[in-house]
Amino acid sequence: MTTRKVQNPNSKGGSAFIWAVVAVIAIAALVFGLIIFNGNKAREEMREAQMADMTGITVEWADGEDLIHLKGANPDAPTGQLYEDFSCGFCAELHEETDAEMLQALRDGSINVELRPMVFLDRGAVSHSTNSLAAVLALISHGELDTAFTLRDYLFLNQAQMISKSNPDKLADLAKDYGASEEAVADIRESTFVEAAQKMGMDNLNVQRTDTGEDPYTPRVRFEGQDVDGVSDEGKTWVEVLTESK
Repeated sequence: MTTRKVQNPNSKGGSAFIWAVVAVIAIAALVFGLIIFNGNKAREEMREAQMADMTGITVEWADGEDLIHLKGANPDAPTGQLYEDFSCGFCAELHEETDAEMLQALRDGSINVELRPMVFLDRGAVSHSTNSLAAVLALISHGELDTAFTLRDYLFLNQAQMISKSNPDKLADLAKDYGASEEAVADIRESTFVEAAQKMGMDNLNVQRTDTGEDPYTPRVRFEGQDVDGVSDEGKTWVEVLTESK
């Protein structure tokens, strides 16, 4: 009869097996860690690529004002008024077509802009337009201009996805991803600037109605008391119209 020898698990051979398992786990953990690190680095690089560059542009807004002053290299350049609403689909289209051009024209000293946000599409509620504007105002108030205009850009370019699910927490998380300070993130999360956003929106609705004698709408560009097409039938943008008026 053949006798089968059973190896003691505490013997040298068993220890080798355990060390092999430990080595496999360590390698797996290292690979997993590298995947997470590379993923985080890729996301960080993507966020950096998306950041708005406000170099050369002065942004001024004081609590209670109904407009955000965008000033470039030439304070005497033609100044247009841009009315927009974060819930306005046509505003999102105009933003995509002309915003980069606007920022470059500001840097070049070709134009200045009075940005006049509105929230009338919230219809009196505190919803997407109001919360989005409040988040941007919070960032501007803390001097975090690149982040403020990166968030503004994101909200317009991703309007279809954001309009039904944005809330102060979601907006605060987005701002944090784009490098906002803890203080600014807290102001967004706590809706600190919601009343300022509501007032700004109502004031600009009244400014537009008084200025034009018509029912307000967005997007709307005004220059020297006249409407300017966002993009004309010939493809000329409002930025080009202002630039050529010098």
